[in-house]
Amino acid sequence: MFADTRAERTGNRLFGACIRALILILLLCMTGCGKEPEEEGITTDFLEDTVAAVGTARISLAEWYLYAMPKVSSATALYGKDIWEYHISDDEGTIADAVKDDILKQIIYVKIVCSRAEKLGISLNEDELGDIETETLQYMDSLSAAQKEKYGITGEAVRNVYCDNLLAMKVYENLTLNIDTDIPDEEVRHTIIEYICANKYYENGDDGIERLSDEELSDLKIKMDELYERAVTDPEIKKLSQLENEQYAAIEMVTDYEGLKEKFSKELADKVFNMRESEIIGVFDTDDAFFIFDCVKRNDEEATDKAKVGIIERRQRELFEQEYAVWEDETIIKMNYPVWDSIVINDL
Repeated sequence: MFADTRAERTGNRLFGACIRALILILLLCMTGCGKEPEEEGITTDFLEDTVAAVGTARISLAEWYLYAMPKVSSATALYGKDIWEYHISDDEGTIADAVKDDILKQIIYVKIVCSRAEKLGISLNEDELGDIETETLQYMDSLSAAQKEKYGITGEAVRNVYCDNLLAMKVYENLTLNIDTDIPDEEVRHTIIEYICANKYYENGDDGIERLSDEELSDLKIKMDELYERAVTDPEIKKLSQLENEQYAAIEMVTDYEGLKEKFSKELADKVFNMRESEIIGVFDTDDAFFIFDCVKRNDEEATDKAKVGIIERRQRELFEQEYAVWEDETIIKMNYPVWDSIVINDL
């Protein structure tokens, strides 16, 4: 999805801030976006600072630097300048080559999305343009004269990046506004449980696993029955952890239905997922262990809402990517290779 540039306006105004709003766009780009430029697109009618043409739009050299500077600066600060010389493979070249290509693909992605705005009746309003103008001035003030000169950064270039980002976000929101938000309970509901597990196996001194004897299993079952009986009859016990049994301590788990099925058998998962709040059930005898379960909270709203958002966002991405694939196929991309080849990430 596209980042909300308006929210970002309350954040840090330091160097690179104007690109921070693009981070969520870049996440989308990692799914394979970015049409490879047409080889036959080498032409001689480019403006001298044009990196590439995306349909009727162009990517200026200053614009490419605006996207690249914060990313390159952050990586260099973390790993040092030598990181850019690291060889990935014969196909991908160095880290510098890969990042350079990735940044280009990210900008192409935004340009293609923006190119559909007019057809969809989407534009920036006066308030948005006013906010962008403020952001542009603040960003330009954060740059030194040497940076502006070296990278050819102008107020127009910064303004264009802001406008493209916000316009692309609005296109995304418009197309995904009516996505289906109906999600089955078993796909999203997270429950908080506590459970006691008494294993039927133990580790021997030779790093091996051995099963308890029948007599030991019988004694273990009795202990678990006693724990269960106390849990459901003692009015002071509200959840299993209050039993305070050091040998068989209760384990808390925040999980959804899939998580329960990964941890336990489907039969147990079904029982636990459908428990009532504050209900304690057991003792369950499985091949590997005895179990007692306690539904501390049937619906953990925070975890459930997070799961819902994740599924809705995935549906939005899938829908948008279908639309984008069509737009991408219809877009001609031409490279100005003399300018493109002159870009050296190590110099940033």
